[in-house]
Amino acid sequence: NDVVFLIGTAHVSATLTWAKNKTHLIGLAPNLRSQARARISQTGSTVFTPLVNVTATECIFRDIGSFHGFANASAQICWTDAGGRNEYTRCLFGGMGDATAAAQAGGRSLKITGTTGENTFRDCQIGLDTITRSAANASVEFAGGTPRNVFERCIFPALTSSADALFGIAAGAAAMDRFQLFQDCSFINA
Repeated sequence: NDVVFLIGTAHVSATLTWAKNKTHLIGLAPNLRSQARARISQTGSTVFTPLVNVTATECIFRDIGSFHGFANASAQICWTDAGGRNEYTRCLFGGMGDATAAAQAGGRSLKITGTTGENTFRDCQIGLDTITRSAANASVEFAGGTPRNVFERCIFPALTSSADALFGIAAGAAAMDRFQLFQDCSFINA
């Protein structure tokens, strides 16, 4: 139950792996639902994906923003949760934050994978509406049989010019177990 407080922007040049169970990340900034001011972003020109990889369980993430998008023709993922049983409140998952990245199939703002699942997302923004997405990419992907993830009052914004865009959600065969609940969520295409 250690708590890490983040002020300002943390620029990382490689994937940030959050691997310690019950370790919490809290942003100290105004509560701006769409653009968290305590955030994690990439730096440098060497492409890496995902920006953040959560492998720990029972962590709390609050008032954290993430922004990811290299000017590179590769499918990029902003945030992956493979740990499960984590809580996200007022977080921004801003993937595909560059036009070149947003033109690639397979890009994601958030990817939830693994058989633990059971994450809760409250008042989060998943995706961006500032970069035109022109390929079959998605705001969130379920993978690896992830069960029982809950989204409460989340916003899924997009700006897409592709008829093939997976506006909000992508899930392949055996990607989900049991259910995924979306309660009072908004899916908005600018």
